[in-house]
Amino acid sequence: MVATSVRNRLKAFPRLVALVRFVRALSTPLGRGRLDAGRRGAQLFQPATVTRLDRHPALFAVVAARLGDKAVPRLLSFGCSTGEEAVTLARYLPHARIDAIDANPACIAQARRTADRLGLGQIDFACADTPDALAIKRQAEGYDAVFCLSVLRHGDLDAWRPDRCTGLLPFARFAAAVEALDACVRRGGLLILWGCNFRFADTPVSTRYRMIATPGVKPQPGPFYGPDDRLLPDDSYAAFVFVKD
Repeated sequence: MVATSVRNRLKAFPRLVALVRFVRALSTPLGRGRLDAGRRGAQLFQPATVTRLDRHPALFAVVAARLGDKAVPRLLSFGCSTGEEAVTLARYLPHARIDAIDANPACIAQARRTADRLGLGQIDFACADTPDALAIKRQAEGYDAVFCLSVLRHGDLDAWRPDRCTGLLPFARFAAAVEALDACVRRGGLLILWGCNFRFADTPVSTRYRMIATPGVKPQPGPFYGPDDRLLPDDSYAAFVFVKD
């Protein structure tokens, strides 16, 4: 009861919430690793490292149903944090080969330890800050599914909801990232986006894709920003899985 009351009071002070999140991040090796990566020039998106196993079961189930009959589906988890997403994908599609990348070396080190402990040799973790880093070098034909979940967003946009996103995460960076993700997806493959502060439909790349229905997946809450970096009136979005034509 007390904890709930404190959380409710903090919601009235979004800047304080953002500061608390930043301090908490710096108090962990993973958070410090992400900050160090930024200082080295990595083009980071979501500054938080929060994740958990089976975070989007309905979403994973939709993808597993489409790829379940494929002999060895190839998956890419972009912004994999400490690896829970990749571990979850290995459970839904145990016959898949999974590449998982993150810009934070501390996250990747922890992810590798987890995969080794669980005996998940089908997952290959790498430290990289661009989604096409592995696709070009190791998977020239593209992936059957590329996951980018809660990556192309910034927590301060959620906390402050500024009229423009330019200073934190401009639409141009989102569009460039989506274009790089597209380079990883083979024809007929899937692109899965969730937790973005922008709408995929607003990008030029979206014309190459069609949306797949995702029953059981709740709409994502805003805020959302348009190609002009301005806050949109829309406060929910429900397009997450796309197939490349």
